[in-house]
Amino acid sequence: MGQLFPFRAFRYSSGQVRNIADVVTQPYDKITPEMKARYLERHPFNIVRVIKNPDYQEASGFLNRWIDESVLEKDPLPGIYPYEQVFEFEGQQQRRLGFIALVSLQDPSLAIKGHEHILRGPLEDRLRLIRQSQSNEGLIFTLYSDPNLIVDQILADTVGSCPPVVAVEDEYGVKHRLWSITDTTIQAAIRSPMVDLPIYIADGHHRFETSMLFCKECQDNGWRPAALESFDKRMIALFNMRAPGLRILPTHRGIRNLSQFDRPTFLSRLGRFFNVRPVESWPALKVAMDQGSRRIGLLSADSPNFLLLELREEAMNDLSFLPGLKSPARELDVNLLHEGILRPYLGIGAEELASQKYVDYFRDPEELLNGIRASRCQLGFILAPTTLEQVRLVSEKGEKMPQKSTDFYPKLLTGLVIMKMEIDKG
Repeated sequence: MGQLFPFRAFRYSSGQVRNIADVVTQPYDKITPEMKARYLERHPFNIVRVIKNPDYQEASGFLNRWIDESVLEKDPLPGIYPYEQVFEFEGQQQRRLGFIALVSLQDPSLAIKGHEHILRGPLEDRLRLIRQSQSNEGLIFTLYSDPNLIVDQILADTVGSCPPVVAVEDEYGVKHRLWSITDTTIQAAIRSPMVDLPIYIADGHHRFETSMLFCKECQDNGWRPAALESFDKRMIALFNMRAPGLRILPTHRGIRNLSQFDRPTFLSRLGRFFNVRPVESWPALKVAMDQGSRRIGLLSADSPNFLLLELREEAMNDLSFLPGLKSPARELDVNLLHEGILRPYLGIGAEELASQKYVDYFRDPEELLNGIRASRCQLGFILAPTTLEQVRLVSEKGEKMPQKSTDFYPKLLTGLVIMKMEIDKG
């Protein structure tokens, strides 16, 4: 995967911030306007003033002022930061333990694999911010595969023997705890097994690509790193996909702004590759989807019926279905929807998706159902979650999934640790 490094993170001063929950946030791309307003009201030092500020120069000013005024303090020693999340999922308590470190962006052996397409708008937004702030506030959520759980055991032993440096509960009831490992022997024991392992991006594709682009810009400008924490590194969080606690939620689609849409014609065309059958209720649709793979739920604003779309077996052998897609991407429900339904039958391809005019995304299917009933969406598609193994296989093959194919839960907090770059521009 390339070299990992401990680093001296900036963290909120306990002397100036009494409750860390007041200043940290969900990842920038999960922050709605309503959430942003709440974060702004919560505390004058909330990190949202940096990560969701349309005035990038002002955002940088906030960060630099907080550093100058010791609102943010730099840890005295380089650390690797174990990061634990404890949360409820489907009625059961879950625990996830990983760690935060820097990864070298210039290492020839760098092997960080993404699985989602990059959109130009979010990429340009993050690039403008990093040019001004020259920092990493948000974590890139990455996965590695180690069935022997070597690093997991080291982390567990370490966190069990000392108190955390940060403990906070977020607005969703998720408990987050952070430690700092400054012992160089333990750091080496964590770094060594990771060297030959590929890393997969779970969340943060745009932030990682932004860091790669900014690194190249700095090199092209003739700039040089002035410290370990600089443009040639990226702050990431790493979790073992073979360990417990990794959960992926589905992201459902609501379709709008379809002109001259005719439901009977649409359903008739779907019948070429899908068995289309009505189900009597919303609970019955959820039960039917759980009874097999390659199933998609369909809701319509102009009909009270719930429909189950089940892919015909012969469709996977038909070269005209999902043209250009090979296994494993061909088996993904999200590709069945995007390439098997949205593009050919509704005219929603990559350009239309990028315009953000036709598709809304919903974590909560009840929210999508309400949107259908209120006619804010003409159609709704209910998806099953992508699996961890599918993410790994697609990433290994260099294939890409559509945007919002995976929703890893819970999210990693932004503002727990910050990496401020030191750059020699002489």
